Amino acid sequence: MRKNRSFRRLAAFAAALVIAASASFATFAAAEESAKHFSIVEAAAPENALSISEIAKECRTSVVAIETETTVVYNDYDSGYYNPFGSMFPFGNFGYGYGYPDSRGTQREYTQTGAGSGIILSEDGYILTNHHVISGVDKITVFVMPEDKDGEEATYEATLIGSSESNDVAVLKIEAEGLNAATFGDSDQLEIGELAVAIGNPMGNVHGSVTAGIISATEQELTIDGVTINAIQTDAAINPGNSGGALFDSFGNVIGLVYAKSSSVSIEGMGYAIPVNDIKELVTGMINDPESVQQQTLGSQIMLGITIIDVTEEMSKQYSMPVGVYIREVSEFSAAERAGLAKGDVITAFNGEPVTCADDLNAIKAKQTPGDVVPVTIDRNGREVTLEIVIPQPTAVETLEK
Repeated sequence: MRKNRSFRRLAAFAAALVIAASASFATFAAAEESAKHFSIVEAAAPENALSISEIAKECRTSVVAIETETTVVYNDYDSGYYNPFGSMFPFGNFGYGYGYPDSRGTQREYTQTGAGSGIILSEDGYILTNHHVISGVDKITVFVMPEDKDGEEATYEATLIGSSESNDVAVLKIEAEGLNAATFGDSDQLEIGELAVAIGNPMGNVHGSVTAGIISATEQELTIDGVTINAIQTDAAINPGNSGGALFDSFGNVIGLVYAKSSSVSIEGMGYAIPVNDIKELVTGMINDPESVQQQTLGSQIMLGITIIDVTEEMSKQYSMPVGVYIREVSEFSAAERAGLAKGDVITAFNGEPVTCADDLNAIKAKQTPGDVVPVTIDRNGREVTLEIVIPQPTAVETLEK
């Protein structure tokens, strides 16, 4: 009898072990299954949010690809050496043609192409992009994706409506109807960690490319080429050609105009966008009331009337010329022309402060007051010269006839 009781106790204990083990394995399997399906993007998405595929389906046709063409004129010297300065002769001591590009060689030209992205603002063809995407170009072509995946892209030549260099914003217009206009959200309500989806034209050959990540930071002060913005940071992949494209929230609303990625080649996952709330008023004015926008100080910037290229330490050694900024062009009737600045001059100091690059010049220039007479130190054909320039009134947003 005792044997039977012992057996029953042993059997019950064994059954309990089996049940406990099964429960443990079930819990472990459930945890493993949960871990497999965990997603940062899903965790970051608020309730009732769209999936990434839904955002892509609804919003890809609201983002366009942009291609630009610019005619570049340069001098083909006897040596056959291509000179990136155009009018700068490559031999030591500035050589032939320094400041006098036609003194030797044949003037030639080629077409330089560029790429970017844009956001459709209205069904009748107004498009938002970055100023730097279209600055100084001769031709702008816009590619609109078809609603039907089997359809073909529509191609349009665009007209520049308005542009603000200091906000890095531009508005284009194409002659089209029935476009899928984007919906804009509230960038002031963004929270770190929520979903961010970027759509654009990376590398200029992947129209409608979609990348996803999260909002990494807000209100990041970012300065590139003298332009400072209050940026949204995201780890969604951003590459050349994405500029001017859209950063969407989890509901498919545009919350940022894609601007740039980190300039450090060693850093990944740091892309930036201009918050839409910072530019809504400016963009609306460009379209509805360009004359009023002209009178606004928003986006104003002192323009000397010069086109420049940095002369780096490496270039300085290669071309036997000082570090500074090289003047490629001087605009007619500009403050620079009135001061006597000329194509081929190298600016080395402005108002007594050293200038080693365009950022230096922009930073010093921003401190000046219209009407101030400021000394400009230049190197002209190896000789240091100091000229005086009158700081002009700041130019607000550049607008063109609609």
